[in-house]
Amino acid sequence: MGKISTADIELINIQIGSLLRLARLRKGLSQLDLALLINSNPTMIGRIERFKGKTSWEKILVICKELDFNFCELFELRSKESLLSVVEETLQYEDKLTKEKMKFYDSLKREIEEKFKLVGKGH
Repeated sequence: MGKISTADIELINIQIGSLLRLARLRKGLSQLDLALLINSNPTMIGRIERFKGKTSWEKILVICKELDFNFCELFELRSKESLLSVVEETLQYEDKLTKEKMKFYDSLKREIEEKFKLVGKGH
């Protein structure tokens, strides 16, 4: 395994947030619903989903257990197309798609594209 770049780490963080958001929305849960289920707060859930700041792997594991999501899948970087597909599917589950949320998703897609260009390893 080669050296891990900052772009690789950023893509993994994006992937974790995107996959967990999709899993939550598939279950029909709000950030508040999930936070209550895991004895946390919706701000922490939002930060993970927007890949802001650092979160312990223990908290991510608890979220995965609650959402029936395979924890290990979060850390194997998917292809650009697969990750963009996750974002598109997430859009379909959003019931309150505001202009701000749409901006977030558009920005997220651009960021995924840019990070994969930086990584440039044929992901």
